[in-house]
Amino acid sequence: MKFYKKLLATIVYSAALTTPLAMAEGYPDKPVTMIVAYSPGGGNDTVARLMTKYIEPYLGVRMVVENSAGAGGQIGFTRLAKADNDGYTVGLLSSPSIFLIEMLRKNVPFSMDDFQAIANIQSDPILLAVNAHSDYKTFKDFTTKVENDAGAINVSGDGPQSNVNLQAAAMEDALSLDINFISYSGSGPAATALLGNEVEAALLSTSSALPFIESGRIRPLVVFSPKPHAALKSVPTISEAAGKEVATVGTAIRGVAAPAGVPEERVAHLEKAFKKLLENKEFVEAAKKLGIALTYEDSKDFDATLKSSRADTERYIKLMK
Repeated sequence: MKFYKKLLATIVYSAALTTPLAMAEGYPDKPVTMIVAYSPGGGNDTVARLMTKYIEPYLGVRMVVENSAGAGGQIGFTRLAKADNDGYTVGLLSSPSIFLIEMLRKNVPFSMDDFQAIANIQSDPILLAVNAHSDYKTFKDFTTKVENDAGAINVSGDGPQSNVNLQAAAMEDALSLDINFISYSGSGPAATALLGNEVEAALLSTSSALPFIESGRIRPLVVFSPKPHAALKSVPTISEAAGKEVATVGTAIRGVAAPAGVPEERVAHLEKAFKKLLENKEFVEAAKKLGIALTYEDSKDFDATLKSSRADTERYIKLMK
């Protein structure tokens, strides 16, 4: 009997030694930082801050947003890639923007191998909007003006070399238009430029534009989506308004990632927290009101989505060169 008791004690002790590190440490035991590679007020910032408001019960600690804007997202993505892989730093990867940086610039200090996919959160199409006082009432009004004044119509947008810039190029290519795309550090500043009449139109992420639309300050003319947006059902899609197919390659796919090498049990904890978040009815309703189209995918599926988005970006990259 003593032999069996001793054997049982040995087994229990051995099991304790193999307990996952995260469980032994009580991960997480301090706030998790969410890096946003763009300025406050834009689409990435909007969804990140909404998540931090609701995720604490599932994560177990607070999540804090830190904006690291600049160079079209490169500064923030680099910071995320180089962060400690202990599970206490995550960030939003925005596709196709991250691939445009990788494909169009030299000596980019990160690659997709530097990131660990956690969960996909959102699909956010681009829309073309004008000031509420603009004479442009329809997309046709806008394109007619552009055709008559080629290269002279100023359109603001997140850029340069961003998903918004890519959508502008795809629109110009498909419809034989020539706009003067003016780059700003995010959708927030691009919208501010529109409100201040610095530009005649703006290409904005739907989530960042919706508050301005609902307050009656800007008017959406078209949404770059295959189907009407749930929050803007009366706004025509680009193909409907243009009468021909226009690729919606600029749609932002936003998901959470961490630096590569985070322990598997911590990745699993983060993944589960975001899954529970997207099942929270209050969060879902708040996202809907902000025009955020939720599209949850686990780490494996999000990784596959990123690879597919990269391939799509390669098909249109020539338009950016």
